[in-house]
Amino acid sequence: MMCWSILLFFYFFIFAFGVHFKGGTITWAPIDPYDNGTSIGITITQSYAWTLTHEPCTSQVPGSSSSTYLMCVADCSTNGGYSTAPINIVTNCTSTSSSLDMMKSEASKKTTLSSGAHFYLAYTGGNWASLNDPPTSSLSWSILTYIDLRKRSDGFINTPPVAKFVSPQYAVVNRTIQINIPVSDVNAGDDVRCRWSTNTSIDECGGICYPNTVPNTTTLSNCTITFTGHKARVLYAVAIQVEDFLDSTSNTPMSSVPVQMMIYVQPEPNCLIKPIISPLDRCLEVEVGDSINFNISIMNLCTPTVAHIADLVVLSDVTGMSRSNLTTLPTNLSLSYVSFKWTPHANQIGSNQLCVLAFTSENLQSDTYCATFIVSNSSNRCLTTTSTSTTTTTTTSATTTSTSSSSTSSSSTTTTTTTTTTTTTTSIVTATSASTISNVYVTKQKSVLMIMSP
Repeated sequence: MMCWSILLFFYFFIFAFGVHFKGGTITWAPIDPYDNGTSIGITITQSYAWTLTHEPCTSQVPGSSSSTYLMCVADCSTNGGYSTAPINIVTNCTSTSSSLDMMKSEASKKTTLSSGAHFYLAYTGGNWASLNDPPTSSLSWSILTYIDLRKRSDGFINTPPVAKFVSPQYAVVNRTIQINIPVSDVNAGDDVRCRWSTNTSIDECGGICYPNTVPNTTTLSNCTITFTGHKARVLYAVAIQVEDFLDSTSNTPMSSVPVQMMIYVQPEPNCLIKPIISPLDRCLEVEVGDSINFNISIMNLCTPTVAHIADLVVLSDVTGMSRSNLTTLPTNLSLSYVSFKWTPHANQIGSNQLCVLAFTSENLQSDTYCATFIVSNSSNRCLTTTSTSTTTTTTTSATTTSTSSSSTSSSSTTTTTTTTTTTTTTSIVTATSASTISNVYVTKQKSVLMIMSP
């Protein structure tokens, strides 16, 4: 009887993960980078992607794995006591998209380790869904991160980079795409690099190590994957390590964060024009404890009857920020928007980044758009100033009148017209008591919004 129970559990585990697991990432951060104690508190964050129809959105994702843990796989003699209280892989559903059959889960859990601990932590298992052409099934996975609590040469504990992405990515058959992996690092000046995961002395990628699970023309440069799929309806998987270095001359990574995702090659859609996310273009200010509301708009450049906006997916969310469902304007079917609401708290002072990605009904995706909200405890706000300039233009015209008679005479009249134009310009200026922070930073796909607290 027990053998049957074990067999059924094993079958369910393989079915549950093999069918709907779509990749993920694991990162960590010290609670206090300047902690000089013998015990150091850290937060370990797991983010995973799932197929919504196979894994419901609950507070326990995946639903059958409360006894599965992140395990130390290398340098375990210096893991600082992690093995005595390992962290399980259960996460909370954070966002869903029924139109894309997509669900994202995440969990941040705290633990305390001995100072100077350094070791490799991994989530291992199997199986991936069938990958490649011809299809290969039963491939295992290993999602590995490197934790190092030893002090950096500049005197504090490192905080590793963070990578935000969506899985799967969609590629159109026989068309080359570039998949940019948005990465950020709170330690200013660190050099962040991406490389393919390997399975040499330490297994970083299980059965999806490069180049075995992607077309042979696939490349990785500066955290951007260049990919071309030559056969439609084929699923691939990639495994990448994001690492930070003290500077551009260093060859020793201070940490290593995994990124594992799927790429699906789809038939050519009826419309190949990707949607555009309109950047937020004004300074927003709010006191801690007050709510702000804003919309992120998406423009559909395809004929709406051919392809419409399916959803706006949040890649990197802000704690406590809620969103509405996608709304399409009834008066203009090419314009859609999602409303966001947020009440920042005092513990969110600093940078808070929101990253989103729009999809059409044919799975064509926009460029990633990120907005960084800066919450400050300064009493200064975004100030609106008005300036007026006056321009005077003088126009001179000459008129010549001629008459004919036995003798010809002519006269010339000069008319001078003065036009005064007044131009009123409204600008937003931000001042701070300690330092100056730029008020609004807007590029094609990125903006920084100032949010001030008194």
